[in-house]
Amino acid sequence: TGADGAPVGVAGRLELSAEPAFLSVDGRRPAGVNGWAGPWPVLERWWARDGGRRIARMQVTTDDGHAWLLLVDRSRWWVEAHYG
Repeated sequence: TGADGAPVGVAGRLELSAEPAFLSVDGRRPAGVNGWAGPWPVLERWWARDGGRRIARMQVTTDDGHAWLLLVDRSRWWVEAHYG
């Protein structure tokens, strides 16, 4: 979420709606975001007749010493990887 507690979104031109400030995974207590990179566009299965899938990935680090690879697809965030 952003500093105001609202979800962070990614626009079509890969602009974030707010700078990431907190990350909460599976309802756990939010951790402060102390670094982030991205988002990076991904076009999966671009060769498919249905046009494939457009997603974006980004990395964040949190003040509890963890790093996360996140994916956003149709305004919903997913954790792809966790380091720490």
